[in-house]
Amino acid sequence: MNLLESFESLLQLWRHVFPQQRTHARACRLIFGLLCCLRVHLLSNAICALGRQWQDWSADYRLLARSPWNPLRLFDAVIDGLLPLLPAEPEPLLLALDDTVCKKTGRKIPGATTLRDPLSPPFHVNFIRGLRFVQASLLLSPPDGTGPARALPVRFEPAPLPQKPKNKAPEEQWQQYRQQRKAHSLSQVGVRVLASLRQTFDGRPATFQRQLIIVGDGSYTNRTVLSQLPERTTFIGRLRKDAKLHYPLPPQAKTKGRPCRYGPLAPTPEQLLRDQSVPTETLRCFIAGKFRKLKVKTLAPLYWRKAGAARPLRLVVIEPLAYRLTKHSQLNYRQPAFLICTDSNLPLPALLQAYVYRWEIECNLRDEKSFIGVAEGQVRAPLAVHRLPQFQVAGYSLLLLAALLSYGFGRSEQFFPLPKWRGESIRPSILDLLNLLRASLFARASGATLTFAHFASSTPQNTKSPKVQITPDRLAIMAA
Repeated sequence: MNLLESFESLLQLWRHVFPQQRTHARACRLIFGLLCCLRVHLLSNAICALGRQWQDWSADYRLLARSPWNPLRLFDAVIDGLLPLLPAEPEPLLLALDDTVCKKTGRKIPGATTLRDPLSPPFHVNFIRGLRFVQASLLLSPPDGTGPARALPVRFEPAPLPQKPKNKAPEEQWQQYRQQRKAHSLSQVGVRVLASLRQTFDGRPATFQRQLIIVGDGSYTNRTVLSQLPERTTFIGRLRKDAKLHYPLPPQAKTKGRPCRYGPLAPTPEQLLRDQSVPTETLRCFIAGKFRKLKVKTLAPLYWRKAGAARPLRLVVIEPLAYRLTKHSQLNYRQPAFLICTDSNLPLPALLQAYVYRWEIECNLRDEKSFIGVAEGQVRAPLAVHRLPQFQVAGYSLLLLAALLSYGFGRSEQFFPLPKWRGESIRPSILDLLNLLRASLFARASGATLTFAHFASSTPQNTKSPKVQITPDRLAIMAA
């Protein structure tokens, strides 16, 4: 089964999401237009890519603005379709959690607000107008573990901020605003996303009802997330270097006064990094295309007041990794990483590899903004503003899943050959998938056979132009 056939079969799983068959057919047609259109990914460009610009276009907009369907159920097709790719039991499921800001310029877009630009330089904070989303991606690695993981988005939850009242508004409005702002914070939305995923997995066969390992960055390593984790869920997150941790409470605790809940202070993550008495372990981890050795230190069990006295933690310190920009340049070092894990019994190699695989969600966010055009659509209806990005991300996730089911985790001969300036690629990129999808659609429309055998699979080593031989006749012509 090729990419197009696999993608179409996965789209049939959307039938239970939409109330009517014609609505489902319109949604499947529209996702093809959004994926295959060029330049800006607008609804109008998607309609033109489908060749329907001379027909009534209002139904395509009503699909997002008025039709009764739940966008969260779009990701059920991703979860149901990845059953053949799940690791063998009782291996846990890996999930990455992160948030992003989609830029918007309109002043009348519901949910759009002024936010800090995450790409602004540290010496000058910039502000942008945009929409906030929290994304959760399921991390799938090759069965033999000798390659990069692939992240499949399973949630893309909007996190809009409430509208700020005027300065002269009553105090009751301000109190209500503060409460709503706390309820709509990124951490609270992340907790709701994790609870939704846990409930979704538990409602499926026993293959999905296993331990979840959530990997997040420092913005989610806080009291809100750690105190509201669902059951059978482990969290791995970055920790600040000066965090105050405690040893377990000794058995001979004091008997007078208020009972103690925490033991003596433990070394901070930075102190543990510099402590030469703590042994260092060298672990092998797949990073950036090959296996590399990382030096780590660990300490467990520890307790953090923000996580509570009932949750033992494991502290992991990754020493700076040495690298050279060129073969003869000086030796540089990357920044150390300080991690905590809510499961002190989780094997250290699995913990480290799960944290490294988290980078795949950053690749998801880049693909969604640069090549899928998430939130580029110019819609203003309150439902459409949040539905359209979720609709696009769900289609993007199904496309990645279709590629995994059709060709596996590696790059096969079905894709276009890479340009000469590109090195060897372990897996196909989103551009490779989009080009193959477009080529399959064009081949089906024209009745041709999709094959790339006539393309050059390799280039000669000597690519320089041959030297021009200067003959006497050619000299005479040049002189004349």
